[in-house]
Amino acid sequence: MKNLFLVLVLLLQPQCVSAALDVQNSVADAEQDSILDDPVERRRLNSDIYGSWLFDGGFKDTSFSGINPDYRISQGDRLLVQLWGGLNTQDERVVDAHGSIFIPRVGPVKVQGTRNQDLNTVVLKSIKRVYKSNVEAYVTLLSSQKVKVFVSGLVNNPGLYEGQSADSVLRFIDQAGGIRADLGSYRQIYLKRSGKTVANFDLYEFISHGNMPATQLQDGDVIFIDRQKGYVTTTGEVGFAGRYELSGRNTSLGEIMNAVVATDKATHITVVEPEGTKVNAKQYRINDIGDVRILAGTRIKFSSQLRPNSISVEVLGEHDSQTELVLPWGANLADLLDQLKYTELSNRNAVQLFRADVARRQKDMLMTSLVALEQSVLTARSSTREEAELRKAESETILRWIRRAKEIDPRGQVILSEGYNPKDIVLQQGDKIVIPSKRNLVMIHGEVLFPTAIAFKPDLSASKYIMQAGGTNADFDDLNILVMKPNGMFLNISEDLNDDENIGPGDEVFVLAKPDFKSLQLTKDISQVIYQVAVSAAVVLAL
Repeated sequence: MKNLFLVLVLLLQPQCVSAALDVQNSVADAEQDSILDDPVERRRLNSDIYGSWLFDGGFKDTSFSGINPDYRISQGDRLLVQLWGGLNTQDERVVDAHGSIFIPRVGPVKVQGTRNQDLNTVVLKSIKRVYKSNVEAYVTLLSSQKVKVFVSGLVNNPGLYEGQSADSVLRFIDQAGGIRADLGSYRQIYLKRSGKTVANFDLYEFISHGNMPATQLQDGDVIFIDRQKGYVTTTGEVGFAGRYELSGRNTSLGEIMNAVVATDKATHITVVEPEGTKVNAKQYRINDIGDVRILAGTRIKFSSQLRPNSISVEVLGEHDSQTELVLPWGANLADLLDQLKYTELSNRNAVQLFRADVARRQKDMLMTSLVALEQSVLTARSSTREEAELRKAESETILRWIRRAKEIDPRGQVILSEGYNPKDIVLQQGDKIVIPSKRNLVMIHGEVLFPTAIAFKPDLSASKYIMQAGGTNADFDDLNILVMKPNGMFLNISEDLNDDENIGPGDEVFVLAKPDFKSLQLTKDISQVIYQVAVSAAVVLAL
């Protein structure tokens, strides 16, 4: 690991003088281009529009076979014609430019415009004009005509796309990379033929009610995606938070609420809408909105006005009490601890508190650090082409590590330091209290040969515990040693490895690689994130 950081230090030096080649790292260009070219990633960046999840490739890979009974036969369709009795034949026939198929000894039979479910009756009726009896027919549609359709307007990749005439417009839009979330409309989609609009599509009807008009396409048809007419923004206690497109200048609040799905916690809706040169705010009970009309540009917040009278707290670990306690609103940690029944193994001096909003905040901070580190990797420059090639592999290693680090979930622990007053800790709904067991073990993690648990001995220092775990993968000078106490508190003992008072029963020792900084900010960022992961999630994530 030390060697990796040394290579990074050598390869990521600031840009040389103007005589240098100024070659930017190819991995940076590749990663940034892949974000722009990847439709899934592009839609993720614009995923605040209602319906943006439609075009993730679920339509483009499967074509419709044309077996819909209401499908109308058209030119180019392939039919299987089987005759028996006085005339025996079986053959595939293609509907010709005149809209007919040719049957030997019968002649052309007009089938264009016939519904699929009526096809057999129409063909048999024509045969009966020649053969009054003793001839039966069975005609089925094998596949609809292949057509080429233009997809135009505000899609990500306008162009000419091929499919079946029975395919939905969704398949062609999906082939075109989906609708542009910044400008394109999900509700103003038109099918044009010879300059005239023959069908309109509102994809919100498909999302909310499953309605999709069955339309047969022809060669040269144009699927045109118009611009958005306006949208409102939804936030708060709602299943979908983001932009909801309007089909006109206004719509009902009930339609929006049903589409974005208010959560069970939502009790009120606050509507902040523009009125001329002013902005007005109104609030409604969620069950008493009536026929409120909403204008484009309005912000709608779904909120909970419930006032809790009590909270529930989960109690885990070594105790003989209930695993979930209900306490009055405003109760503190002392109120909870007074109700617990401890066992002989309960470590009452190492109570742990875990809180969901602390975990979310830790996750936000971790993601901020990881994004900054990712940008440093992607935007760093090299002075020569050879240097860029060498750095590419190292950068890819760091980017893979970043992707793994993004999957880490912090624990959300609130450290109860020694001497704290439990009466000062006001509990929240959903808090988790852990009463650890008294343990006579010391856990060793990280850059050691055999991560393991070792029986505690008062006269053993951190360095001796580490040696009993097989020793480290690098010199002690190139490592940082952290100790997590039973209450979750971390200590950096890198300078006191031989002090046996630093280690107690139930401690966990984290052996982390220490980069060779050389005053390079990138390596400092990596080191900081490694510590951040270790402290927030109690995980050693090796590079």
